[in-house]
Amino acid sequence: MTAPSRDLLILDVPETAREAHARLLGSPPTGRYTVGALDVAVGAPGWADGPGLLVAATDPVGTAELLRRRGLPLTDVADGAATLADGLHLGLAATSAASEVPGSEITAVDHIVLTSPNRDRILATLCAGLDFDLRLDRVQPWGVHQLFLRRGGLLVEVILQEGDGVDPSGPDGLWGVAWRTADADLSRQRLTGLGLTVSEVRRGAKPGTRVATVKDPALGVPTIVLEQS
Repeated sequence: MTAPSRDLLILDVPETAREAHARLLGSPPTGRYTVGALDVAVGAPGWADGPGLLVAATDPVGTAELLRRRGLPLTDVADGAATLADGLHLGLAATSAASEVPGSEITAVDHIVLTSPNRDRILATLCAGLDFDLRLDRVQPWGVHQLFLRRGGLLVEVILQEGDGVDPSGPDGLWGVAWRTADADLSRQRLTGLGLTVSEVRRGAKPGTRVATVKDPALGVPTIVLEQS
């Protein structure tokens, strides 16, 4: 039986970041982890020169043709079909074999955080192109404009770059990763025991969540652990 495809998150981090992710996840260092329905590539694969997100499809061939008609000129790559769209490699994930899984209390990627200087463009790409649903569009009291989008089990937060001097034609980017933990206190205790600096566990912005920031520059990407009650 052919293994189903999973969403693929590409972290554009150096190979040295694999040791840091191994510490975070409690698993041997490797270039790819499987967490639920998501694969996480620690370091861009050979066909990519930056971060990216490939989504799973039940009919990859038919879906790829549909996306091409929608204006995403996908080409075949080792991990499926992708295109470089405004700074991010986006497309469809191919059938994937299982890779290393976390050996700790971390159970999933809760959400990923993108940045964009152009609200209409990122919505057109993710919603009209890749079939994400816009679930929330809000401006926080401190001025940060956030979009929250979902496709299946994949949640994406977009932080919009706004204000004077922001070029709306500038690139989108991957800003951070929120890993889901079964116990935020346990994650903090384990990681601080490994010599890492981790913030105090605090209440998250979303009701029912508790979060802690993992302050490990070797990860190569801003990282938090999040507990959902």
